[in-house]
Amino acid sequence: MREVAAVFHRTKTVSIYPLGEDRFLVEAVLQDEVHDVHVEVEIVHPSLEIVAARSQVRNGPFTSVCDLTKPNIQRLVGMRVARGFTQQARAIVGGANGCHRVSELIVEVAQAAYQLHFVRFFAERPAAKRPVDDVPVERRQAVMKVIPGMRNTCFSYNEANDALIETSSPLRLREQTMPRRELP
Repeated sequence: MREVAAVFHRTKTVSIYPLGEDRFLVEAVLQDEVHDVHVEVEIVHPSLEIVAARSQVRNGPFTSVCDLTKPNIQRLVGMRVARGFTQQARAIVGGANGCHRVSELIVEVAQAAYQLHFVRFFAERPAAKRPVDDVPVERRQAVMKVIPGMRNTCFSYNEANDALIETSSPLRLREQTMPRRELP
C-alpha cells in the first residue's frame, strides 16, 4: 500500500442556529481550492417557510462576477421547503443566470432545514433516555405521525418496508461539538 494525496478536496458544512422560538438561521458553506461560497437562509419552523435568504461568493473562478448572482436567492423568500422545493430552488439560483455552487448549497440548506423536525422531535426526550429507550418501530411510527412528510421519502420510511424496521437496532446519536457564531 502507498499513501497518496488527493488532487481535489471540497468541504461543505451546514449549521442551524436558533434566532427565536420558531425562527432559525441555516448557514451553508462550500470551500475548495477555488471556491468559498456562503449561503444563509432564515426559516420558520414547523412550516419551513423561508423568510430571508442571502448568498456570497467570497472566492470563485471570477469572484466579483460570480457574486453578481446573489440577488437570485431573494426569490426563495416565501417558499416552503417541501416536496418539489429542491428542483424549483435550483432553477432559481442555478443555471445560466445563476451560480452552480449556490445551487448546491441550497440543496444542503433544504436537507438541513428538514432536520429541524428531528431536532425538535428528539429535543422533547431527555438526552440521557434517548439511547436507553429507543425502540426503532415505535420511533418510526412517532416520526411518521409527527412528521408525515417523511412517509415514502427513503428506504427506511418506505411503507413497503414496515416489517424490516423490526430488525433495526436502536438509534445511536453521535456526540458533536456544535459550532458557535455571533449573530446580529
